[in-house]
Amino acid sequence: MVQSTCRLELLLRSFSFHTKPLNWRAAVARVLLQKPHSFTKMSPSHPRSYLGHRGKLALFYLFCSLTGAWGSQVLVPQRVNAVLGKNVTLECRVEVASNLTLTQSSWERRLPSGSVTVAVYNPLYGISIPPEFLHRLYFRSPSSHDATIVLGNVGYADVGIYTCKVATFPLGNTQASTTVNVLVEPKVYVSAGSSALIDGGNDTVVATCIAERARPPAEVSWESNLFGQSEVQLFDEANGTTSTQVSYLWQPTRHIQGHALTCVVRHPALQRDFRIPYQLNVQFAPDISVVGYDGDWYVGREHVQMTCKANANPPANHFRWIRLDSEMQEGVEIMNSTLLFLRPLQRNDSGVYRCEVANDINLRSRDVRILIQDQSQAERSNSVVVAGAVMGAVLALFLIAVFLVVILTARRTPPPPAFTDKVIDLPPTHKPPPPYSERAPAIPLGVHASQVAWLCQSRRADRQQPTAARPGPPTARSPAQRPSRLQWVCHESGTDRVYINHREHYV
Repeated sequence: MVQSTCRLELLLRSFSFHTKPLNWRAAVARVLLQKPHSFTKMSPSHPRSYLGHRGKLALFYLFCSLTGAWGSQVLVPQRVNAVLGKNVTLECRVEVASNLTLTQSSWERRLPSGSVTVAVYNPLYGISIPPEFLHRLYFRSPSSHDATIVLGNVGYADVGIYTCKVATFPLGNTQASTTVNVLVEPKVYVSAGSSALIDGGNDTVVATCIAERARPPAEVSWESNLFGQSEVQLFDEANGTTSTQVSYLWQPTRHIQGHALTCVVRHPALQRDFRIPYQLNVQFAPDISVVGYDGDWYVGREHVQMTCKANANPPANHFRWIRLDSEMQEGVEIMNSTLLFLRPLQRNDSGVYRCEVANDINLRSRDVRILIQDQSQAERSNSVVVAGAVMGAVLALFLIAVFLVVILTARRTPPPPAFTDKVIDLPPTHKPPPPYSERAPAIPLGVHASQVAWLCQSRRADRQQPTAARPGPPTARSPAQRPSRLQWVCHESGTDRVYINHREHYV
Protein backbone atom coordinates (compact mmCIF):
# COMPACT_ATOMS: atom_id res chain seq x y z
CA MET A 1 0.00 0.00 0.00
CA VAL A 2 2.83 2.36 0.88
CA GLN A 3 4.75 1.48 -2.34
CA SER A 4 1.68 2.07 -4.51
CA THR A 5 0.95 5.38 -2.83
CA CYS A 6 4.52 6.57 -3.21
CA ARG A 7 4.69 5.53 -6.86
CA LEU A 8 1.38 7.27 -7.68
CA GLU A 9 2.28 10.44 -5.84
CA LEU A 10 5.72 10.50 -7.49
CA LEU A 11 4.21 10.10 -10.95
CA LEU A 12 1.73 12.90 -10.29
CA ARG A 13 4.41 15.22 -8.99
CA SER A 14 6.72 14.39 -11.90
CA PHE A 15 4.13 15.08 -14.54
CA SER A 16 3.12 18.26 -12.67
CA PHE A 17 6.71 19.51 -12.86
CA HIS A 18 7.06 18.42 -16.53
CA THR A 19 10.53 16.95 -15.94
CA LYS A 20 12.25 13.53 -15.42
CA PRO A 21 14.02 13.28 -12.06
CA LEU A 22 17.36 11.51 -12.06
CA ASN A 23 16.98 10.50 -8.42
CA TRP A 24 14.95 11.31 -5.39
CA ARG A 25 17.51 13.79 -4.10
CA ALA A 26 17.22 15.80 -7.33
CA ALA A 27 13.43 15.68 -7.15
CA VAL A 28 13.42 16.94 -3.61
CA ALA A 29 15.85 19.69 -4.55
CA ARG A 30 13.64 20.81 -7.41
CA VAL A 31 10.61 20.93 -5.14
CA LEU A 32 12.48 22.91 -2.57
CA LEU A 33 13.82 25.35 -5.18
CA GLN A 34 10.52 25.91 -6.95
CA LYS A 35 9.28 29.47 -7.09
CA PRO A 36 5.99 30.56 -5.40
CA HIS A 37 4.17 31.23 -8.70
CA SER A 38 4.75 27.61 -9.74
CA PHE A 39 2.74 26.38 -6.84
CA THR A 40 0.23 29.12 -7.53
CA LYS A 41 -0.37 27.53 -10.92
CA MET A 42 -0.62 24.13 -9.40
CA SER A 43 -2.89 25.29 -6.53
CA PRO A 44 -4.54 28.64 -7.30
CA SER A 45 -6.81 28.49 -4.28
CA HIS A 46 -3.83 28.40 -1.90
CA PRO A 47 -1.29 30.97 -3.12
CA ARG A 48 0.54 31.18 0.15
CA SER A 49 0.74 27.49 0.97
CA TYR A 50 3.65 26.52 -1.38
CA LEU A 51 6.03 26.24 1.56
CA GLY A 52 3.78 23.72 3.23
CA HIS A 53 3.45 21.67 0.02
CA ARG A 54 7.19 21.82 -0.53
CA GLY A 55 7.93 20.51 2.98
CA LYS A 56 5.36 17.75 2.66
CA LEU A 57 6.79 16.63 -0.66
CA ALA A 58 10.35 16.52 0.70
CA LEU A 59 9.23 14.52 3.71
CA PHE A 60 7.28 12.22 1.39
CA TYR A 61 10.35 11.45 -0.73
CA LEU A 62 12.47 10.90 2.35
CA PHE A 63 9.90 8.55 3.86
CA CYS A 64 9.70 6.44 0.71
CA SER A 65 13.46 6.10 0.45
CA LEU A 66 14.00 5.20 4.12
CA THR A 67 11.22 2.63 4.25
CA GLY A 68 12.61 0.80 1.19
CA ALA A 69 9.54 1.43 -0.93
CA TRP A 70 11.86 1.22 -3.98
CA GLY A 71 15.62 0.75 -4.47
CA SER A 72 18.43 -0.64 -6.68
CA GLN A 73 21.96 -1.95 -6.05
CA VAL A 74 25.08 -2.10 -8.28
CA LEU A 75 27.72 -4.75 -7.48
CA VAL A 76 31.25 -4.49 -8.90
CA PRO A 77 34.63 -5.94 -7.70
CA GLN A 78 36.76 -3.57 -5.72
CA ARG A 79 39.86 -4.22 -7.88
CA VAL A 80 40.46 -5.90 -11.23
CA ASN A 81 43.89 -7.05 -12.46
CA ALA A 82 44.34 -6.88 -16.20
CA VAL A 83 47.25 -8.46 -18.07
CA LEU A 84 49.04 -6.26 -20.54
CA GLY A 85 47.96 -7.01 -24.10
CA LYS A 86 45.09 -9.30 -23.06
CA ASN A 87 41.38 -8.87 -22.37
CA VAL A 88 39.92 -7.86 -19.03
CA THR A 89 36.33 -8.26 -17.85
CA LEU A 90 34.70 -5.54 -15.72
CA GLU A 91 31.83 -7.13 -13.86
CA CYS A 92 28.71 -5.09 -13.05
CA ARG A 93 25.68 -6.88 -11.62
CA VAL A 94 22.46 -4.89 -11.18
CA GLU A 95 19.79 -5.66 -8.61
CA VAL A 96 16.65 -3.67 -9.36
CA ALA A 97 13.55 -3.80 -7.19
CA SER A 98 10.32 -4.94 -8.77
CA ASN A 99 8.80 -1.49 -8.40
CA LEU A 100 11.58 0.12 -10.52
CA THR A 101 12.34 0.13 -14.24
CA LEU A 102 15.88 0.15 -15.68
CA THR A 103 16.16 3.05 -18.04
CA GLN A 104 19.90 3.01 -18.76
CA SER A 105 23.25 1.49 -17.65
CA SER A 106 26.65 2.95 -18.48
CA TRP A 107 30.35 2.91 -17.71
CA GLU A 108 32.45 6.00 -17.03
CA ARG A 109 36.18 6.42 -16.54
CA ARG A 110 37.61 8.96 -14.11
CA LEU A 111 40.42 11.12 -15.54
CA PRO A 112 42.29 14.10 -14.08
CA SER A 113 40.30 16.34 -16.42
CA GLY A 114 36.97 14.75 -15.42
CA SER A 115 34.83 11.71 -16.12
CA VAL A 116 34.31 10.41 -19.67
CA THR A 117 31.70 7.89 -20.85
CA VAL A 118 33.09 4.59 -22.01
CA ALA A 119 29.92 2.62 -22.89
CA VAL A 120 26.12 3.08 -22.66
CA TYR A 121 23.31 0.53 -22.79
CA ASN A 122 19.69 1.67 -23.17
CA PRO A 123 16.94 -0.95 -23.39
CA LEU A 124 15.08 1.24 -25.95
CA TYR A 125 17.91 2.79 -27.96
CA GLY A 126 20.57 0.06 -27.78
CA ILE A 127 24.32 0.31 -27.18
CA SER A 128 26.52 3.36 -27.62
CA ILE A 129 30.38 3.19 -27.48
CA PRO A 130 32.76 6.11 -28.19
CA PRO A 131 35.01 5.77 -31.28
CA GLU A 132 38.23 5.37 -29.26
CA PHE A 133 36.82 2.21 -27.61
CA LEU A 134 34.67 0.96 -30.44
CA HIS A 135 37.05 -1.78 -31.64
CA ARG A 136 38.13 -3.17 -28.26
CA LEU A 137 35.15 -2.80 -25.90
CA TYR A 138 31.75 -4.52 -25.82
CA PHE A 139 28.96 -5.54 -23.42
CA ARG A 140 29.16 -9.20 -22.53
CA SER A 141 25.39 -9.80 -22.23
CA PRO A 142 23.52 -6.51 -21.68
CA SER A 143 20.27 -6.73 -19.75
CA SER A 144 18.41 -5.09 -16.90
CA HIS A 145 20.49 -7.16 -14.46
CA ASP A 146 23.91 -7.28 -16.19
CA ALA A 147 26.04 -4.34 -17.31
CA THR A 148 29.38 -6.22 -17.60
CA ILE A 149 31.83 -5.04 -20.27
CA VAL A 150 34.97 -6.61 -21.79
CA LEU A 151 37.96 -4.43 -22.61
CA GLY A 152 40.50 -5.95 -25.02
CA ASN A 153 44.19 -5.34 -25.68
CA VAL A 154 44.74 -3.69 -22.33
CA GLY A 155 47.60 -1.19 -22.14
CA TYR A 156 49.23 0.96 -19.52
CA ALA A 157 46.86 3.82 -20.44
CA ASP A 158 43.88 1.76 -19.28
CA VAL A 159 44.94 1.91 -15.64
CA GLY A 160 42.45 3.86 -13.54
CA ILE A 161 39.03 3.99 -11.87
CA TYR A 162 35.92 2.86 -13.76
CA THR A 163 32.33 3.51 -12.55
CA CYS A 164 29.24 1.49 -13.41
CA LYS A 165 26.07 3.67 -13.32
CA VAL A 166 22.48 2.44 -13.43
CA ALA A 167 19.48 4.76 -13.99
CA THR A 168 16.07 3.51 -12.86
CA PHE A 169 12.63 5.04 -12.98
CA PRO A 170 11.46 6.63 -10.84
CA LEU A 171 14.38 6.28 -8.37
CA GLY A 172 17.22 7.71 -10.49
CA ASN A 173 20.95 6.84 -10.65
CA THR A 174 22.89 4.24 -8.61
CA GLN A 175 26.61 3.63 -9.14
CA ALA A 176 29.68 1.74 -7.95
CA SER A 177 33.38 2.04 -8.87
CA THR A 178 36.25 -0.43 -9.45
CA THR A 179 39.98 0.09 -9.93
CA VAL A 180 41.72 -1.45 -12.93
CA ASN A 181 45.34 -2.39 -12.44
CA VAL A 182 47.43 -3.54 -15.40
CA LEU A 183 49.76 -6.48 -14.79
CA VAL A 184 52.67 -7.21 -17.06
CA GLU A 185 53.42 -10.92 -17.52
CA PRO A 186 57.18 -11.53 -17.31
CA LYS A 187 59.25 -13.06 -20.06
CA VAL A 188 61.18 -15.91 -18.47
CA TYR A 189 64.34 -17.56 -19.75
CA VAL A 190 67.44 -19.31 -18.35
CA SER A 191 71.00 -18.66 -19.46
CA ALA A 192 74.27 -20.42 -18.67
CA GLY A 193 76.98 -18.82 -16.58
CA SER A 194 79.70 -16.71 -18.09
CA SER A 195 82.38 -19.41 -17.61
CA ALA A 196 82.41 -23.18 -18.13
CA LEU A 197 81.87 -25.55 -15.20
CA ILE A 198 85.11 -27.46 -14.62
CA ASP A 199 85.45 -30.33 -12.18
CA GLY A 200 87.16 -29.28 -8.96
CA GLY A 201 86.95 -25.55 -9.67
CA ASN A 202 85.87 -22.74 -7.36
CA ASP A 203 82.30 -21.51 -6.81
CA THR A 204 80.94 -20.60 -10.23
CA VAL A 205 77.68 -19.17 -11.57
CA VAL A 206 76.00 -22.31 -12.87
CA ALA A 207 72.99 -20.61 -14.47
CA THR A 208 70.89 -17.45 -14.29
CA CYS A 209 67.08 -17.31 -14.35
CA ILE A 210 65.59 -14.00 -15.53
CA ALA A 211 61.96 -12.81 -15.26
CA GLU A 212 62.08 -9.76 -17.51
CA ARG A 213 59.84 -6.66 -17.45
CA ALA A 214 57.19 -7.76 -14.98
CA ARG A 215 54.61 -5.67 -13.17
CA PRO A 216 54.68 -6.16 -10.22
CA PRO A 217 58.13 -7.78 -9.87
CA ALA A 218 58.09 -11.55 -10.28
CA GLU A 219 59.18 -13.98 -7.58
CA VAL A 220 62.05 -16.15 -8.89
CA SER A 221 63.74 -19.09 -7.15
CA TRP A 222 65.85 -22.20 -7.90
CA GLU A 223 64.89 -25.77 -6.96
CA SER A 224 67.86 -28.12 -6.54
CA ASN A 225 69.29 -30.85 -4.29
CA LEU A 226 72.74 -29.28 -4.50
CA PHE A 227 74.24 -27.18 -1.75
CA GLY A 228 74.53 -24.02 -3.79
CA GLN A 229 73.63 -20.37 -3.19
CA SER A 230 71.26 -17.96 -4.94
CA GLU A 231 71.90 -14.28 -5.66
CA VAL A 232 68.92 -12.01 -6.47
CA GLN A 233 69.11 -8.74 -8.42
CA LEU A 234 66.25 -6.35 -9.38
CA PHE A 235 66.39 -3.89 -12.29
CA ASP A 236 63.71 -1.17 -12.73
CA GLU A 237 62.70 -0.47 -16.34
CA ALA A 238 61.63 2.85 -17.84
CA ASN A 239 58.03 1.73 -18.51
CA GLY A 240 57.36 0.96 -14.85
CA THR A 241 58.19 -2.72 -15.00
CA THR A 242 60.88 -4.63 -13.10
CA SER A 243 63.28 -7.34 -14.20
CA THR A 244 64.29 -10.01 -11.65
CA GLN A 245 67.54 -11.93 -12.10
CA VAL A 246 68.52 -14.86 -9.86
CA SER A 247 71.93 -16.58 -10.26
CA TYR A 248 72.84 -19.97 -8.83
CA LEU A 249 76.42 -20.43 -7.50
CA TRP A 250 77.94 -23.87 -6.90
CA GLN A 251 81.32 -25.65 -6.80
CA PRO A 252 81.13 -28.10 -9.73
CA THR A 253 82.04 -31.80 -9.51
CA ARG A 254 81.94 -34.48 -12.21
CA HIS A 255 79.52 -36.63 -10.21
CA ILE A 256 76.66 -34.17 -10.88
CA GLN A 257 77.12 -34.22 -14.65
CA GLY A 258 73.70 -34.48 -16.31
CA HIS A 259 71.66 -33.48 -13.26
CA ALA A 260 69.09 -30.70 -13.60
CA LEU A 261 68.16 -27.50 -11.78
CA THR A 262 64.67 -25.98 -12.02
CA CYS A 263 63.87 -22.28 -12.20
CA VAL A 264 60.46 -21.43 -10.65
CA VAL A 265 58.70 -18.12 -11.42
CA ARG A 266 55.57 -16.90 -9.61
CA HIS A 267 53.52 -13.88 -10.73
CA PRO A 268 49.87 -12.73 -10.43
CA ALA A 269 49.56 -12.62 -14.21
CA LEU A 270 50.43 -16.33 -14.45
CA GLN A 271 47.72 -18.89 -13.85
CA ARG A 272 50.27 -21.32 -12.37
CA ASP A 273 53.96 -21.38 -11.51
CA PHE A 274 56.27 -21.20 -14.49
CA ARG A 275 59.01 -23.88 -14.32
CA ILE A 276 62.09 -24.17 -16.55
CA PRO A 277 64.57 -27.09 -16.11
CA TYR A 278 68.27 -26.53 -16.76
CA GLN A 279 70.69 -29.42 -17.24
CA LEU A 280 74.17 -29.08 -15.74
CA ASN A 281 77.18 -29.43 -18.02
CA VAL A 282 80.33 -30.12 -15.98
CA GLN A 283 83.59 -30.54 -17.90
CA PHE A 284 86.22 -32.98 -16.59
CA ALA A 285 89.38 -34.79 -17.68
CA PRO A 286 89.15 -38.38 -19.03
CA ASP A 287 88.33 -41.20 -16.65
CA ILE A 288 90.09 -44.24 -18.23
CA SER A 289 89.34 -47.97 -18.12
CA VAL A 290 91.01 -50.81 -20.11
CA VAL A 291 89.00 -53.81 -21.31
CA GLY A 292 90.13 -56.96 -23.09
CA TYR A 293 92.80 -58.36 -20.76
CA ASP A 294 91.21 -61.13 -18.67
CA GLY A 295 94.37 -62.45 -16.97
CA ASP A 296 94.38 -65.65 -19.07
CA TRP A 297 96.84 -64.77 -21.79
CA TYR A 298 99.14 -67.69 -22.64
CA VAL A 299 101.68 -68.58 -25.29
CA GLY A 300 99.97 -69.34 -28.58
CA ARG A 301 96.67 -67.60 -27.88
CA GLU A 302 95.30 -65.75 -30.91
CA HIS A 303 93.01 -62.80 -31.67
CA VAL A 304 93.58 -60.88 -28.46
CA GLN A 305 93.32 -57.12 -28.02
CA MET A 306 93.03 -54.37 -25.42
CA THR A 307 90.75 -51.33 -25.75
CA CYS A 308 91.15 -48.08 -23.85
CA LYS A 309 87.81 -46.48 -22.92
CA ALA A 310 87.43 -42.99 -21.52
CA ASN A 311 84.58 -41.08 -19.89
CA ALA A 312 85.27 -37.43 -20.56
CA ASN A 313 83.49 -34.11 -21.10
CA PRO A 314 84.18 -32.82 -23.66
CA PRO A 315 84.79 -36.16 -25.39
CA ALA A 316 88.36 -37.45 -25.70
CA ASN A 317 90.15 -36.45 -28.90
CA HIS A 318 93.52 -38.21 -28.44
CA PHE A 319 94.40 -41.91 -27.79
CA ARG A 320 97.87 -43.45 -27.60
CA TRP A 321 99.33 -46.88 -26.63
CA ILE A 322 102.97 -47.27 -25.52
CA ARG A 323 105.04 -49.99 -23.83
CA LEU A 324 107.03 -48.91 -20.79
CA ASP A 325 109.50 -51.78 -20.21
CA SER A 326 110.67 -52.20 -23.82
CA GLU A 327 109.84 -51.46 -27.42
CA MET A 328 106.54 -52.56 -28.88
CA GLN A 329 106.99 -56.05 -30.41
CA GLU A 330 106.42 -56.87 -34.04
CA GLY A 331 102.96 -58.05 -34.94
CA VAL A 332 101.30 -55.55 -32.56
CA GLU A 333 99.25 -52.76 -34.14
CA ILE A 334 97.52 -49.70 -32.70
CA MET A 335 94.12 -48.77 -34.16
CA ASN A 336 92.53 -45.68 -32.54
CA SER A 337 92.04 -46.71 -28.90
CA THR A 338 92.65 -50.47 -29.44
CA LEU A 339 95.91 -52.43 -29.17
CA LEU A 340 95.73 -55.43 -31.55
CA PHE A 341 97.93 -58.57 -31.44
CA LEU A 342 97.87 -59.80 -35.04
CA ARG A 343 99.84 -62.96 -34.25
CA PRO A 344 99.76 -65.65 -31.53
CA LEU A 345 101.03 -64.46 -28.20
CA GLN A 346 104.66 -64.97 -27.28
CA ARG A 347 106.49 -65.15 -24.02
CA ASN A 348 108.19 -61.80 -24.64
CA ASP A 349 104.79 -60.07 -24.92
CA SER A 350 104.72 -59.88 -21.13
CA GLY A 351 105.25 -56.33 -19.92
CA VAL A 352 103.66 -53.02 -18.88
CA TYR A 353 101.49 -51.20 -21.41
CA ARG A 354 100.20 -47.62 -21.03
CA CYS A 355 97.10 -46.02 -22.55
CA GLU A 356 97.09 -42.21 -22.82
CA VAL A 357 93.85 -40.24 -23.36
CA ALA A 358 93.43 -36.48 -23.68
CA ASN A 359 90.62 -33.97 -24.15
CA ASP A 360 90.39 -30.18 -23.98
CA ILE A 361 90.68 -30.28 -20.18
CA ASN A 362 93.68 -32.54 -19.48
CA LEU A 363 95.73 -35.64 -20.37
CA ARG A 364 95.30 -38.84 -18.35
CA SER A 365 96.89 -42.34 -18.58
CA ARG A 366 96.42 -45.86 -17.24
CA ASP A 367 98.98 -48.72 -16.98
CA VAL A 368 98.24 -52.42 -17.49
CA ARG A 369 100.71 -55.21 -16.58
CA ILE A 370 100.40 -58.21 -18.94
CA LEU A 371 101.70 -61.68 -17.95
CA ILE A 372 101.93 -64.37 -20.66
CA GLN A 373 101.58 -67.88 -19.16
CA ASP A 374 102.93 -71.12 -20.63
CA GLN A 375 99.53 -72.75 -20.43
CA SER A 376 96.00 -71.56 -20.39
CA GLN A 377 94.04 -71.35 -17.21
CA ALA A 378 91.93 -74.34 -18.26
CA GLU A 379 95.02 -76.46 -18.91
CA ARG A 380 96.52 -75.46 -15.59
CA SER A 381 93.28 -76.38 -13.89
CA ASN A 382 93.25 -79.77 -15.63
CA SER A 383 96.85 -80.44 -14.55
CA VAL A 384 95.96 -79.65 -10.97
CA VAL A 385 92.96 -81.96 -11.19
CA VAL A 386 95.05 -84.82 -12.63
CA ALA A 387 97.76 -84.38 -10.00
CA GLY A 388 95.16 -84.39 -7.27
CA ALA A 389 93.57 -87.53 -8.67
CA VAL A 390 96.95 -89.34 -8.76
CA MET A 391 97.78 -88.32 -5.23
CA GLY A 392 94.35 -89.45 -4.09
CA ALA A 393 94.79 -92.85 -5.76
CA VAL A 394 98.22 -93.34 -4.15
CA LEU A 395 96.86 -92.42 -0.76
CA ALA A 396 93.95 -94.83 -1.18
CA LEU A 397 96.31 -97.69 -2.11
CA PHE A 398 98.49 -96.94 0.90
CA LEU A 399 95.49 -97.04 3.23
CA ILE A 400 94.32 -100.33 1.71
CA ALA A 401 97.78 -101.86 2.20
CA VAL A 402 97.90 -100.77 5.83
CA PHE A 403 94.46 -102.22 6.40
CA LEU A 404 95.44 -105.60 4.92
CA VAL A 405 98.62 -105.78 7.02
CA VAL A 406 96.65 -105.16 10.20
CA ILE A 407 94.12 -107.86 9.28
CA LEU A 408 96.76 -110.48 8.51
CA THR A 409 98.76 -109.73 11.65
CA ALA A 410 95.67 -110.12 13.79
CA ARG A 411 94.94 -113.54 12.26
CA ARG A 412 98.48 -114.90 13.02
CA THR A 413 98.26 -114.11 16.76
CA PRO A 414 97.42 -117.40 18.83
CA PRO A 415 94.11 -117.38 20.63
CA PRO A 416 94.12 -117.00 24.41
CA PRO A 417 93.99 -120.27 26.48
CA ALA A 418 90.62 -121.72 27.28
CA PHE A 419 89.72 -121.58 30.94
CA THR A 420 88.65 -125.25 31.25
CA ASP A 421 90.82 -126.31 34.20
CA LYS A 422 89.60 -126.66 37.72
CA VAL A 423 89.25 -123.52 39.68
CA ILE A 424 90.52 -123.68 43.22
CA ASP A 425 89.70 -120.96 45.70
CA LEU A 426 92.75 -120.06 47.78
CA PRO A 427 93.32 -117.36 50.30
CA PRO A 428 94.11 -113.96 48.87
CA THR A 429 97.60 -114.02 50.39
CA HIS A 430 98.68 -117.00 48.27
CA LYS A 431 101.42 -116.21 45.78
CA PRO A 432 102.77 -118.37 42.91
CA PRO A 433 106.06 -120.12 43.39
CA PRO A 434 109.18 -118.45 42.08
CA PRO A 435 110.21 -119.40 38.57
CA TYR A 436 112.77 -122.13 38.00
CA SER A 437 116.31 -120.93 37.99
CA GLU A 438 117.53 -123.67 35.69
CA ARG A 439 116.26 -124.73 32.31
CA ALA A 440 115.15 -128.38 32.04
CA PRO A 441 116.37 -130.54 29.19
CA ALA A 442 114.50 -130.23 25.93
CA ILE A 443 111.86 -132.73 24.86
CA PRO A 444 113.18 -135.45 22.64
CA LEU A 445 112.35 -135.01 19.02
CA GLY A 446 110.77 -138.41 18.81
CA VAL A 447 107.95 -137.63 21.28
CA HIS A 448 104.68 -136.39 19.67
CA ALA A 449 102.70 -133.63 21.25
CA SER A 450 99.65 -135.87 21.69
CA GLN A 451 101.73 -138.32 23.66
CA VAL A 452 103.02 -135.59 25.91
CA ALA A 453 99.48 -134.47 26.60
CA TRP A 454 98.37 -138.02 27.48
CA LEU A 455 101.30 -138.51 29.84
CA CYS A 456 100.62 -135.19 31.57
CA GLN A 457 96.93 -135.96 32.03
CA SER A 458 97.81 -139.38 33.52
CA ARG A 459 100.19 -137.72 35.89
CA ARG A 460 97.51 -135.27 36.93
CA ALA A 461 95.09 -138.10 37.61
CA ASP A 462 97.63 -139.79 39.80
CA ARG A 463 98.13 -136.62 41.80
CA GLN A 464 94.40 -136.20 42.36
CA GLN A 465 94.07 -139.65 44.03
CA PRO A 466 93.86 -139.63 47.88
CA THR A 467 97.13 -139.78 49.66
CA ALA A 468 95.90 -142.61 51.96
CA ALA A 469 95.78 -144.98 49.03
CA ARG A 470 99.49 -144.49 48.38
CA PRO A 471 101.68 -146.77 50.59
CA GLY A 472 104.41 -145.34 52.66
CA PRO A 473 104.87 -142.03 54.37
CA PRO A 474 104.93 -138.87 52.33
CA THR A 475 108.29 -137.44 51.57
CA ALA A 476 108.98 -133.77 51.51
CA ARG A 477 110.41 -132.27 48.35
CA SER A 478 113.59 -130.37 48.68
CA PRO A 479 113.66 -126.97 47.05
CA ALA A 480 116.92 -127.86 45.39
CA GLN A 481 115.49 -131.03 43.93
CA ARG A 482 115.38 -130.95 40.15
CA PRO A 483 112.02 -131.76 38.48
CA SER A 484 111.80 -134.77 36.33
CA ARG A 485 111.82 -134.54 32.58
CA LEU A 486 108.12 -135.37 32.35
CA GLN A 487 107.25 -132.70 34.94
CA TRP A 488 109.14 -130.04 33.07
CA VAL A 489 107.51 -131.00 29.75
CA CYS A 490 104.07 -130.87 31.25
CA HIS A 491 104.83 -127.53 32.85
CA GLU A 492 106.21 -126.01 29.63
CA SER A 493 103.35 -127.26 27.47
CA GLY A 494 100.76 -125.85 29.84
CA THR A 495 99.00 -129.12 30.46
CA ASP A 496 100.16 -129.20 34.05
CA ARG A 497 98.83 -125.74 34.82
CA VAL A 498 95.82 -125.31 37.08
CA TYR A 499 93.77 -122.03 37.35
CA ILE A 500 92.67 -121.27 40.87
CA ASN A 501 90.67 -117.98 40.56
CA HIS A 502 90.38 -114.71 38.66
CA ARG A 503 93.76 -113.54 39.94
CA GLU A 504 95.48 -116.42 37.95
CA HIS A 505 97.67 -117.81 40.71
CA TYR A 506 99.74 -120.95 39.85
CA VAL A 507 100.48 -124.00 42.05
